Amino acid sequence: MDRLFEEPRLAAIYDAVDGDRSDLDAYAAIVDELGARSVLDVGCGTGMFACLLAGREVDVVGVDPAAASLAVARSKPHADQVTWIHGDVSALPPLQVDLAVMTGNVAQVFTDDGGWLDALRGVRAAL
Repeated sequence: MDRLFEEPRLAAIYDAVDGDRSDLDAYAAIVDELGARSVLDVGCGTGMFACLLAGREVDVVGVDPAAASLAVARSKPHADQVTWIHGDVSALPPLQVDLAVMTGNVAQVFTDDGGWLDALRGVRAAL
């Protein structure tokens, strides 16, 4: 995890700096196309996508290793409908979801094969 995401002052302004998130429309279309009623949002960050889905009555689990980002996520509309997990996708509690997503550039944080394989194993176990 990039330690910058753990800094509360930066997490508080992340959404404003991140800009237009129309990219989330493509992910939402996949949720609709597959008829997914439960979604694991890996690397959910400040919760933009998780809260968007929760507002559409999708059961969402958001997981992220940055507590500061999750604190921002928990303050958003529909956040109370999301199950937030502070941690690593490779060490999730038992889950069963229809779909797992990594929006934006989440997959880029896995810089070695071992970490990537651990993440994929965690996702697979949740599906």
